[in-house]
Amino acid sequence: MEIRKYLRLVWRWWWLLVVSGLIPMALSTYYTSQQPDLYQAKATIMVGTSLFQNANPDPWQMNLSNTLSAAYAELLRQGPVTEAVTERLGLNRTPAQLAGQITTRIYSGAQLLEIQVTDTNPEAAALIANALADELIRGAPASGGSDPEQQEFIRSQLEELQAKIDNLSAQISDLTASLSDLTSAAEIQETQGRIVALEEAKSTYQATYTNLLDSYRAESPNVLTLFDPAVVPQWSIPSKAKLVVVVSGAAGLGLALGAIFLMEYLDTSLRWEGDGVPSILELPVIGAIFQVPRKRMYSSAMALVANEPSSLTAESIRAMRASIFLIRPGHPFKTLLLTSPGNAEGKSFVLANLAVALASAGNRVIAVDADMRKPTLHEFFDRPNITGLADILGNDEDADEDFASVPLQETDFGNLYLLSAGRPPADPTALLTSPRLSALLESLMGRGNVVLVDSPSVLGPPDTTILATLVEGTILVVSVGLTKREAAQQAKDRLIGQQGVNVLGIVANRIKSRTNRHYRSFSTKSGESKSRRRARAGALLTLDEAAERLGISRGQARRWCESGQLPAVRKWLGWQVDPGKLERMIEGGG
Repeated sequence: MEIRKYLRLVWRWWWLLVVSGLIPMALSTYYTSQQPDLYQAKATIMVGTSLFQNANPDPWQMNLSNTLSAAYAELLRQGPVTEAVTERLGLNRTPAQLAGQITTRIYSGAQLLEIQVTDTNPEAAALIANALADELIRGAPASGGSDPEQQEFIRSQLEELQAKIDNLSAQISDLTASLSDLTSAAEIQETQGRIVALEEAKSTYQATYTNLLDSYRAESPNVLTLFDPAVVPQWSIPSKAKLVVVVSGAAGLGLALGAIFLMEYLDTSLRWEGDGVPSILELPVIGAIFQVPRKRMYSSAMALVANEPSSLTAESIRAMRASIFLIRPGHPFKTLLLTSPGNAEGKSFVLANLAVALASAGNRVIAVDADMRKPTLHEFFDRPNITGLADILGNDEDADEDFASVPLQETDFGNLYLLSAGRPPADPTALLTSPRLSALLESLMGRGNVVLVDSPSVLGPPDTTILATLVEGTILVVSVGLTKREAAQQAKDRLIGQQGVNVLGIVANRIKSRTNRHYRSFSTKSGESKSRRRARAGALLTLDEAAERLGISRGQARRWCESGQLPAVRKWLGWQVDPGKLERMIEGGG
């Protein structure tokens, strides 16, 4: 169940996941495509005596050379070296920028320090790497060959001395071999003298050679020599653009998932988990009403049960009607109250559509708007709100009336009548506590098969709790994704905690469809034409004044003007209503 919950959550926010992954990937693709190719050149320096030059390497000196390699690697990126190279090569960059191009690698087992320089120009990369190696060697205090020219001179001298020593050795060998052929004592003595002189010269050359060779092959661990100079790289560094794009997309996707789970954790509103959910807040689910576009929620939307029988909302309303019947099949409810925890959760919309569904099944239905604070039910039936429940309950002169003559407004649907709320009174709660309300409901039950009562929200004034004690059953309407779980729980507790209240169950409203079925255009009545635009003499009423006179909203009055139901003429961007015709319309019953 938990896995399915998370999968549904991912499916609900799939578009956010796609966008969160594609945007970073697109930006990183553009960024990487703008980056030039990079080339890397490498110059290698030996720290200490080469293993090839020392037959018996000292482990202590090797460890010290490795330590010095790390120090020289850090020294490469410092100001003295980078400034010297910048001035020497005339680079158009700062020493700090040059330091950002340098990386190093230490081969501890071989006493090697590799200098790596990255640049967009391959020739510049090789030139800078060699210059850095040369500056580092020049600055080494114990480098016997700190000067490359001096090293070359010593090497050439060693070669000359080696040649002289070899020549003297050959001469000594020849003279020694010729002694056996000499017979004269004078010649023998002369030859032996020459041999002695040549040997003395050879010894001198050998001593000099030894001193130069020691200087050339200094065994100090702090000596630096260029082991492998940098060459111009032929190929650029392999690009990591694909990896960057994938990582950025994964990062965006991960952040989106985290945000979704955080929002889900912080969102305490009620969720619809599917058709298999038997209860919400331990109340049985009576109905699951699919969402209707807001612009269709008023007069035209009322025709959906009759004129749009295949729409999802119409089907869900009929299913709700069946669920109410199955609660008590042998004894149908005569009075039902529909309420909600808070405002704007769709209880009036559900009641109006349920009334149409019940009337279409052959029941004589009376819809009563008991929300005298913010009445809206009359707008769903496209009727005025001139005289209604507040006027009947507030009429103390007719205290003994049996309410048989209470005027009910006919609607566009057969067997369906409306008792609007009337003008908002000063104290609606006082009217609801009047004994006249109970008598009125009894009278209405005698005139119809089902009385549906629309009420204010539960978590407001006590109006709803009072009404719930007067009806046979109460239905709590919640809006999926809007109603907070805590508010719904408080509304349930308040209703159940009141003696005499029978909470039948809960209706989940505004469920988003997961199928491919969509709403078709709703049918509307088109028998009426627009009124003729005639200006009348006298003071014409504005749209707001006409709406106030009829007790309807400005939007409903404008729709009536546009349809011709309310006689009016258009003036500039507004409407003006003839007061005489308006009064005759009211006297004629709207």
